[in-house]
Formats: sequence, C-alpha cells, structure tokens
Amino acid sequence: MRARTFLRKHSPGFQAMVIVVALVVFSSGCGRGSRSDKPPIHPNPNMDTQEKYKAQSESRFFPDGATMRTPVEHTVARGQLREDDAYYRGKLENGAFINTSPLNVTDEVRARGKERFMIFCKPCHGINGDGKGKILEYKYPIPPTSFYDEKVKNMPDGQIFDVITNGIRNMPSYRQQVPVYDRWCIIAHIRSLQERGLSAPDTLATVAPHQNEPGQ
Repeated sequence: MRARTFLRKHSPGFQAMVIVVALVVFSSGCGRGSRSDKPPIHPNPNMDTQEKYKAQSESRFFPDGATMRTPVEHTVARGQLREDDAYYRGKLENGAFINTSPLNVTDEVRARGKERFMIFCKPCHGINGDGKGKILEYKYPIPPTSFYDEKVKNMPDGQIFDVITNGIRNMPSYRQQVPVYDRWCIIAHIRSLQERGLSAPDTLATVAPHQNEPGQ
C-alpha cells in the first residue's frame, strides 16, 4: 500500500522510471552465472519432482522392500521366444534328441562349420577330429574324445548339439562363444570328417563369416 501511495504522488514519468529500475534490479539477480543456494523456481514442475524409484533404492510399497522387481515367471524378452525346440535345443517336444540337423546341409554350411571347428574345437579334438589336439602337448590329464569313436558316430545330431551348448564332463559350455547356427555348422563338419575317415584329404574350403542371429 505504501508503494502505491508513493507512486501516486509522483508524475507518470517518474513512475515509469521506478518500474524500469525495479525490472533491471530483478533481472540482474537472475542473470547467467549468478549463484544461489536456493533451489530453482519451477512455475510448471510437471514431471520434474514426481515420485519415482531409482535403481537399487528402497521401496515402502512392496513387502520385500525392493524397487527392482523380478520379471513374472516364464517372461520372455521380445524376439527371444525360440519355440523351435529342434533348432534351438536339438530336441523334440518330448525331450528326445533329434537324429539329424534341422539345417539344409550344403557345402557352404560345411565350410562354415570347418572354419568354426578350427577356432573352437581343434585345440582339443585336433584338426582331423581324432582327439589329438594341441592341448595334449601340455600334458592334459584327460584325452579329448575322438569323433571316430563308434559312440560319437552313433550319437544323434541333437545330442552333439547339446554337448556343444552345455558342455560335458571336462568340456565347458560353448553356449556364449558359438551361436546356434554355427553349432549346427560344426556338427555338419564333424559328420563330414566321419564320412571321409582319417585317411581322406580335406578339400573343403572355408567361407567368410556368416551373418546369423546370435542365438544362444
């Protein structure tokens, strides 16, 4: 009230000058580079100050106090359903191993398999798959399996796929290193080795890396 009374006693020009000075003082306090210990003013806060959970924070809503919730049982990520048991697990719906590979085995598939075999399998099983790999030079106590053993020859393709995927005895799982497609390619190469036998020369050329889905 006193400010209004003061302005009314003076001319319009003086009133305008006072208003301009006040605006200048106010704007200088909001200038860039100024510092203040007070939080910024949010005329329209919208979602800036909404209640929300942060990772690893405590929750007072859920009984276990965890904000990061476990996915519902049997939840599958988009694109990761993998309903084809034969292709992704080497098994039939009843859990039995499939006898033959689900791939259409071509020279390209065998060549891809040979390339992957030379990277992941040769150090233990040898270049010919006879179990005489480089690892034997380091006095490895358990000799690797030869693919020419009757037991391996009679294995269903699905069982070999399962061994590559999950490992067996002292052989580790190659689930992470070898995608699904490449596992079947390796099996195609192993079958080619078995068909030719140790005395036959290997004339199959390698191929460029195959651009396939990185399925586990």
